[in-house]
Amino acid sequence: MTQYSQEMAEYRGETFFAGAEGEDHVWIRKIPGVAYSTAESFQTYGNRELKTVAIKDLDAWYRETCRATWRGQPFNVVATDNGKAEAGYAGGEYVWARQNGLEGDQYNGYRATLEADELENVQIDRTDFLARWKEENPG
Repeated sequence: MTQYSQEMAEYRGETFFAGAEGEDHVWIRKIPGVAYSTAESFQTYGNRELKTVAIKDLDAWYRETCRATWRGQPFNVVATDNGKAEAGYAGGEYVWARQNGLEGDQYNGYRATLEADELENVQIDRTDFLARWKEENPG
């Protein structure tokens, strides 16, 4: 299962959160709690460490989106760690959500921390941004 359902980049053999910044650059952000071998050129904003890098210098740049069912209902898995899955409820059965202990409401959505081994029908979709960028920018 994917660890994070968000844009990621691999740079110099390490994995970061990422996001496009212009046509030829990506910002990368250190993942909290992960030890990195280098701190060069990272700037600190609050509790976030960011850096802008050229897309051509990335090892990988992608988004993996994880979807699964829990107790027969659909969820978007946002992150997994130590056997736990942070997930947003993707169904419309609000009574079911309340009956099953999900946090939130029908207006802002429901979420839960679930046991990862209780998830079923796990599907991971990967969008490879780096391959697309290389197709559009040959050479």
